[in-house]
Amino acid sequence: MHGRDAVLCTFGAGAHMKSEWRRSAGALFALLAVSFPAYATSQCPPEFGPKNPIVNLLGWLVVALGIVVGSLLFAYLVRRSRGMRWLSRSAVIVLGFCGMIAVWVGGLGLAFVYFFFTC
Repeated sequence: MHGRDAVLCTFGAGAHMKSEWRRSAGALFALLAVSFPAYATSQCPPEFGPKNPIVNLLGWLVVALGIVVGSLLFAYLVRRSRGMRWLSRSAVIVLGFCGMIAVWVGGLGLAFVYFFFTC
């Protein structure tokens, strides 16, 4: 094998290993995502009985509030960044987007911990 063929063979094998790893990691993630809700709800003893639907409603309200507050934060930062130079404005917009996602995930996390996964 000449140098070029060896390089192509090496990179081809590496790409195959990466795709194999991604496929197995994706399968593991899918299995965990499907089994996690069953595991989480199996922790409540049967004597607690069914959960009041108002608790789930409050949890969904917390999720909705997180989405609204995160979106308003992002819109506010985009409006406030007008008139800035493009590099500064880009940084503010990227940070605002990250903040919006953080607020969304925080609202979802609060809803799961305090409303959805409680007995």
